[in-house]
Amino acid sequence: MSGGDFLESLHLIEFAILYLLLVAALMANHKLSRMTSFLAALIAMTYGLVDEFHQLFVVGRSFTVIDLVKDWIGVLIAWLVVHGFHFRKIAKQEDVKDVSHIG
Repeated sequence: MSGGDFLESLHLIEFAILYLLLVAALMANHKLSRMTSFLAALIAMTYGLVDEFHQLFVVGRSFTVIDLVKDWIGVLIAWLVVHGFHFRKIAKQEDVKDVSHIG
C-alpha cells in the first residue's frame, strides 16, 4: 500500500471514528437507541458532505464524489458494526427477560 493509498483510506476511517464518537457520547448519556444511532450516522454523513463542499473554496483542494462515497462507506460500516453487536446484544438480553417472566 503506497502512501497515497493509505491517505485515501483515511476517509473511511475518519468518518467511522466520527460516528463512533457520537455513539460513545450517546452511550455515556444513556441516550443510544436505534433512532439516535441513525441520527448520529446521518450527522456524520452530512458532515462528510459539508467537508467535501467546503473544499470547493480551498485552493488546491476539490470536491470529489468518490471521497464523499468513501466517507459514507466508513460511516455505514461503523453503523453496521454498532447494530450488529450492540443492538443484537440488547435484543438477546430483552428476550432472556421475556422468557424469565413467563416461568
